[in-house]
Amino acid sequence: MGAIPGLDLERFAAGQVPETVDIDAPLPPVRLRGRLMRSPDFSQLSGVLSASLPAVTATAFGEARLKGEGSPSFLVLLGASFPEPGLQVGFGFALSGVGGIVGVNRRVDREALIGSIADGTADELLFPPDPARAALRVLPRLPALFPATPGRLVVGPMFKISWGGRMISLSAAVVAELPDPVRLSVLGVLRVAVPDPAVPLIELNATFAGQYDSAEPSAFLMASLNGSHMAGIPLNGDVLVLSRGGPDATFVLSAGGFHPAFTIPRGVPPLHRLSMNLAPVPWIQLRCEAYFAITSNTVQFGAQLSLVAEIAGCGLRGQFGLDVLVYFEPALRFTAAMRGSLAVRVLGETLLGIAFSLTLEGPAPWHAVGRGSIDLFLFEASFDFDETWGSRPPPLPTAPPDLEEELRTAFRQQSAWTVLPPGDDRTPVRLSPAANRLLAAGGRVHPHGRLVARQRVLPFGVDVQRFGRTPVEPAQRWDVAVAKLGEDDASRAATFDSFAPGLFLGMTEDQQLGSPAFEDFRSGVAFVTDTGAPDDSAFITATVEWETRVIDGGHLKVMRRAARVLDLVDAELVALAPSVRSPHWWQPAQQPMTITERPAMAVMSTWSMTQVAPEDTGVDPGSAAGGAPAAAELRLRLAGHRDLKAVESWEVQG
Repeated sequence: MGAIPGLDLERFAAGQVPETVDIDAPLPPVRLRGRLMRSPDFSQLSGVLSASLPAVTATAFGEARLKGEGSPSFLVLLGASFPEPGLQVGFGFALSGVGGIVGVNRRVDREALIGSIADGTADELLFPPDPARAALRVLPRLPALFPATPGRLVVGPMFKISWGGRMISLSAAVVAELPDPVRLSVLGVLRVAVPDPAVPLIELNATFAGQYDSAEPSAFLMASLNGSHMAGIPLNGDVLVLSRGGPDATFVLSAGGFHPAFTIPRGVPPLHRLSMNLAPVPWIQLRCEAYFAITSNTVQFGAQLSLVAEIAGCGLRGQFGLDVLVYFEPALRFTAAMRGSLAVRVLGETLLGIAFSLTLEGPAPWHAVGRGSIDLFLFEASFDFDETWGSRPPPLPTAPPDLEEELRTAFRQQSAWTVLPPGDDRTPVRLSPAANRLLAAGGRVHPHGRLVARQRVLPFGVDVQRFGRTPVEPAQRWDVAVAKLGEDDASRAATFDSFAPGLFLGMTEDQQLGSPAFEDFRSGVAFVTDTGAPDDSAFITATVEWETRVIDGGHLKVMRRAARVLDLVDAELVALAPSVRSPHWWQPAQQPMTITERPAMAVMSTWSMTQVAPEDTGVDPGSAAGGAPAAAELRLRLAGHRDLKAVESWEVQG
């Protein structure tokens, strides 16, 4: 039986427990290896234990906090690895490992999750080949990766699969953080070795991590290439996809980072450039770095090529770089910068050198700035230029816009008025083809239909601070005060359309870049002419008589119905039933699709996650004419209240 190095049995029996215990006990056919550690005050215990059997290797990482702030907590990562070629599951796939993660009073830290990619912790957490060595790096990182948080539960599976005889292997852990708000995290390593892992011509090692947060809401996925190569050419770099909603909404897709002049959004970690070392021999360094990024308002790309070919201080040095940044809002513009240099060096001194830099901005107007230089051994010459050409953008109008006239013009357009027919369950009346053509052309309104009046010039119910590119001072608020059909007031409901907030609200450029491009605001009204079921008195009655005849030479009875219609209306409507409520005559639904109504909005406390009554918020509820305020409108009213949030009513706890 093997010994346990570092463990003095006499001190242990006397109650003097060591702070670190290393275990290496070969017990054929089992071999136990591991390390156990404790803090000086016994408030924290951690360790790793591995048991190797001929058919499986089981590994457990654990960390427990017994004292300190909050409730006691613990975290356990269990995994079992199978020897090659694993458990075959068909179609070339094999299961090489299974396991799971369980944590009580723990959560997943987003920043530490991203950091685990850079420092290699992610690779060593998932089925490490040497658990005892991995413990030296993994155990100190567990408290940061899964910090203690009272009331949270972390649970999820781990697995390792391969395909094509280890040509492709994936080790991953999917972790759910409960209860509300629910967060889903993924941590994994993807390896591709072609044609064979023993002698790979192409080897890609991608460590990735991601998280979906339902509270913000946000989702991101980041991957890093480390130790990868293609035909002997090393490959490195990071890739990130981030999508975030809420008041600080943004979208980012980046491979290799961003333009040097771009302000990196919140929540985006530093990214390494995509790089390739193209040097064929040790004395030549030829390196290429590149990046490409798409954000809510920009497209960016660039590259840098560097060359160093020297022996004993003699040789060539050169570089060429390109950086392009394109903005789409509030107006299309771009910046492109190029630079390059080449020098011949002898014994550490520049014998001949040439360099240039050029920056081009535009359009409206175009602006070019450049510099060039030539360096000979005895003298140096340079030239600069700074040129601007092209017309500048037209100046902003000085006169304030007439929003009333803009609205009047919009409602005078025929496209602002829409006639909607009733649903199939609203009326037993069947229209003639001529009447249907009149309804389709907008020349008539069905007695049980709806008339919709909407405009897309500006949103109703919000303070309009700008109209297009023109400021509106003071801010104006417009809404529908009265709606009539003829001489009578009509019941109505609000209509909603998508508007670009940046065209109407006073937003900074950063706010425009981070906010949604379009949001729903109230745009008009829908007149409802009939809100209840029709009465029998609204329809024409008919007397139905039946006549039966027998056709000679046959046994078929033909029944003919004769109806005496007392009168016909202008729309050529014909009542087909003596009772409008008779279910026999109601037309069945032709389309099995249900369109839900726009969900109602509620004010929620971000602390208690419960609904707050309007009179308790201190915010003017501002009920919209013809309906409740839109989601975007309610969020604007709550912008200064960080403890309140506008959500759909079904999201609020009872």
